[in-house]
Amino acid sequence: MKKLLIAAVGLTGVLASCGGVEVIVDPAIVPVSNLQLKSYQSQYTLPAAYTDTKTGTVYAKGSSIICDNLNTRLSVDVDYNGTINEFGARLEGRDTGTTRFVYSQPLGNVYSGNPSTFEFVVAPNTAPLSIGTGKLGAQAIVVTPVNTFTVKGATFVTVQAKSGDGTVSNTVSSVQAIPVADCGV
Repeated sequence: MKKLLIAAVGLTGVLASCGGVEVIVDPAIVPVSNLQLKSYQSQYTLPAAYTDTKTGTVYAKGSSIICDNLNTRLSVDVDYNGTINEFGARLEGRDTGTTRFVYSQPLGNVYSGNPSTFEFVVAPNTAPLSIGTGKLGAQAIVVTPVNTFTVKGATFVTVQAKSGDGTVSNTVSSVQAIPVADCGV
């Protein structure tokens, strides 16, 4: 006990010699690290298998799709260590290279739930060019198969997180681009 008290007094002396700099450590903030994109899912899915004529990529029946003529809720499941105060996503058009970013409002340093789900809304007539002002949140979406679709392109999803202390995670991208289409539901 005496050694602990002496160490505490010694540490106080070291901190006091820092010229009045106050060091505050928030135990609720653990820097985010090791972000992994486990899966993503769109509110809308393909009613039948589709082969992309530009790339030859085959999308199975039930694959996620972004409907460019409708608001489309997109959720991502991630694993990470630490806490997340803001969660961000970037959509990048496969064919155009055009990108748009969205970051959530502060989430209050959410501890990893592994996996954790974050959601955002892609506004009509903007994918893969931009994302709407929808807020991210941890909510489930209802999946709806589209009746008809005309594919216009595809977009990659890249995610990144930020801790309350400003630490930014690695970025993680989807392996496959998500088709973007005009849909009939």
